[in-house]
Amino acid sequence: MKIATGYPFYGQQVGVLVFSTVTPRVPGDAGNAASFRYPVRYEVVQGGFADLIEGGQEIKENLLAAGRRLTSLGIRAIVGDCGMMSLYQDCLGAELGVLFAGSSLCQIPLLWQLMGRQGEIGIITGHSQLLGERHLRASGWTDEIPLVIQGMEEEAHFSEIVIHGGLDLDVDRMRGDVLSAGEKLRQKAKGLRAVIFECSNLATYSADLHQQLGLPVFDTLSAANLLAYGAAPPRYL
Repeated sequence: MKIATGYPFYGQQVGVLVFSTVTPRVPGDAGNAASFRYPVRYEVVQGGFADLIEGGQEIKENLLAAGRRLTSLGIRAIVGDCGMMSLYQDCLGAELGVLFAGSSLCQIPLLWQLMGRQGEIGIITGHSQLLGERHLRASGWTDEIPLVIQGMEEEAHFSEIVIHGGLDLDVDRMRGDVLSAGEKLRQKAKGLRAVIFECSNLATYSADLHQQLGLPVFDTLSAANLLAYGAAPPRYL
């Protein structure tokens, strides 16, 4: 068996682009390495989610630079830690030359196929006024796919910690906020078939939402796991 050489470390196939923030990241969150069943390599991107509301050349270059640092180290698949990194899905995927999921939202077209092109996909986003049509279309969404969007901006603890940068995260309060948003989504979407968490801070609570709604739930980690499988498929024989 031949092993590729020329790298300073080995055994990591998946890289995660994270912003230079200090918000607490608990297991289940893509910003916490304990969330993954395989080793990951983090690369810090200068900036924050606010830079991706409208986007711009500076944040685009920062994302590309961070992605290039990962690929130069032998990383073969990269996932974005913020759902709004989807704004640069195409250009980063093309430029980096490795599997790239800028957002959990890139699973929208796949889910639509898996659902038999019937029903509605729910999106729970960090802020419904900040997630724009550009982010959705860059993720592969088309007009034929019915989406119902529910924001977390009205949930008090989420707003305190994620939107306003608070440091005293209470997991049980955050879980309550997520389930509150899930119930609001259920009331809005009568044909709901599946849910995607746009915000990577929410994947910790995917099992809770699945239990509440009785529906499939997808998030940043489900996207990362798909990439990890493609980058290093298991050998069975």
